[in-house]
Amino acid sequence: MGNAAKIVSSAILGLDCKAVVINSKVYVIMPPTIKKIAGAGLCLSNINGKTIKDIVMSADMEAASRALSYFIQGDDLLSTEISQGTHEEVVDALCEAYSLIGTKDFLKLSDLARNVANLIAKQRP
Repeated sequence: MGNAAKIVSSAILGLDCKAVVINSKVYVIMPPTIKKIAGAGLCLSNINGKTIKDIVMSADMEAASRALSYFIQGDDLLSTEISQGTHEEVVDALCEAYSLIGTKDFLKLSDLARNVANLIAKQRP
């Protein structure tokens, strides 16, 4: 019961966010909503990997920047600004963002996004 109370209290007080530095600018990542997770998952859905770290490390700068932008503000409008940082900064920030959610859920979401994209792209006879 104590651990659950701690989680709820930190969420109410806003203590469960992560601050990341990219290109000498600080960005705050709040616990992600379904929309933010889905947006980031869509940006990274074409990348294969068994773990979050594998997927994030394999991502090109554009995809990683777009995914991180979704975590920061819920859309990809910050991706150009974020892409001015180093690949390592963006990867580390994405890892921090994903640490706010369970990785198992993200991998399922990434697979679902890939499957939906494949269904949309295939023409029906």
